[in-house]
Amino acid sequence: MKKIGTEMRSRHPEIPIMVFSRGASHANKKLSEFFDVITIDGSVERGAAARADFVEPKVCLQGNYDPAELVKKNGKTKASVKMSAIKYLEEMGVGESGDTNNSLIANLGEGLGGKESVELVKHFVDVVHRESKRLLK
Repeated sequence: MKKIGTEMRSRHPEIPIMVFSRGASHANKKLSEFFDVITIDGSVERGAAARADFVEPKVCLQGNYDPAELVKKNGKTKASVKMSAIKYLEEMGVGESGDTNNSLIANLGEGLGGKESVELVKHFVDVVHRESKRLLK
């Protein structure tokens, strides 16, 4: 992975390089030396993912909002999506300084599976945009 990251960076220094180390999150701190974006997998507790002992603070994190939060059959509503999205942003360290990472690509941990409500997906995106701006001030 070091060789891949180093080679890609030398060939394309202007392009951020992303890595997803499913099942190997213990290596994310080392991988963050060679990659710009670390995608966290579902085995990683979100609060730990943003800490400087898990990844270098300069690295952007990607992941890992639970798509089950967007399924109306699960009893989810706009209010529950707003609460869980804000909790997600806070756990990922958005707006904090010090020993956490401030850079995040908010996405779904497992992607869309077809059961999610379009209305709730849109609401999630809107909440992430609005609350990120608020937290980053």
